[in-house]
Amino acid sequence: MQNSGRLPAIGLGLELFHVQTDTSFALLPTLTTIRIGKPKSHFLGDINVSDLPNANFVSRNHAEIQIEKNIYYLVDVGSSNGTFLNNTRLEEKKRYRLNLGDKIDLGPGSKVTFLFLSKQKVAPEPPTSLNNPGTVIQLEFVDPNAKPSIKEGLSKFFSIFGNILNYTWRSLKKLFKKLRP
Repeated sequence: MQNSGRLPAIGLGLELFHVQTDTSFALLPTLTTIRIGKPKSHFLGDINVSDLPNANFVSRNHAEIQIEKNIYYLVDVGSSNGTFLNNTRLEEKKRYRLNLGDKIDLGPGSKVTFLFLSKQKVAPEPPTSLNNPGTVIQLEFVDPNAKPSIKEGLSKFFSIFGNILNYTWRSLKKLFKKLRP
C-alpha cells in the first residue's frame, strides 16, 4: 500500500464508487474538472447520477472534483441539499482536498454515497457464482504535512473503517442472496 502523502500518478485508475449500487465511475485523467449531477439540455455532467437511487436529492449541477497538480479537491457548487465529505457538510464554493477512502454524500442521510478510491487491477479469477469483481481499497490516513491530534486521526480512521465495513457487509449480503436456493 502506498502512503506517500500524495495520490498516485494520474492514470492509475481513480474512481468514485457508488456504495448503494456497487457501481464505479472512472475519474478520467484527461479532465481538470469533473462535474457531478444530473443532465440537462445545456449541462451534461461528467458523472451522471440521474439513474441512481435517490437521485432526487442531487442537483443538476451538484458538485465538482477539481484536479490540480495530481491533487483532487471536492467542491459543492451550490447544490440544494448539500455535499458532505466524511459526514461534514461542505461550505459552498470552497475546495476540500480528497484523500483515498474518503466518503462523499450528495445530499443528507447517506442516500447517494460515493467512496473516492484507487482502482487497481487484480489477478482475474475464473468466473464462478462465488466471486465478485475485485476492488482494492487503498487508504491514506494522515497527510504527512499536517500533524493531526490522536483524536483526529482515530476519528478519521474509524470513519473510513466504518465505510469499508458497510461496503463489505453489502457485498456479503448480495453473495448470500445468490447462494440461497
